Amino acid sequence: MRKKKRAIEDKALIEKLLLRCEALQLGLWDGEQPYVVTVNFGYADGAIYFHSAGEGRKLECIKKNGLASFVAVAEHELIRADKACGFSTYYKSVSGFGRAELLSDPQEKAKGLDAVMSHYGGPTGAYDDKVLSRTAVVRIDVESMVGKVNPAFPGDPQI
Repeated sequence: MRKKKRAIEDKALIEKLLLRCEALQLGLWDGEQPYVVTVNFGYADGAIYFHSAGEGRKLECIKKNGLASFVAVAEHELIRADKACGFSTYYKSVSGFGRAELLSDPQEKAKGLDAVMSHYGGPTGAYDDKVLSRTAVVRIDVESMVGKVNPAFPGDPQI
């Protein structure tokens, strides 16, 4: 990151910030074009989980190479100015990358759905077998992530 004073590198603080985010912008690669889509997500044990229909462009990209990047924004505010190019944005975000894998084991799929449901305060467990079998669940094993804030991170543990 070019402006180190904006970086949050402590893993516990990054995870705390990620858990405040409501949506995740997922970046994938199909071998020819990048593809970015917004997903609901959950985070547990160093992995991001999301669910999907059993077919579509997201899954095609994942099956081709599994490379994934993401950004999630917890807060943002446009800062206006009277001068041209004087605008800025205050924000708190997490970005990173990893490898995405389509899960097939029903217990792993249930764990991923639990992470997603827990993230939004919903009920977990006891998934209907029919729903579980037709729902695609993806785990992204996070290889790297960093928090970024503007104005610069003051070291506040409350993020």
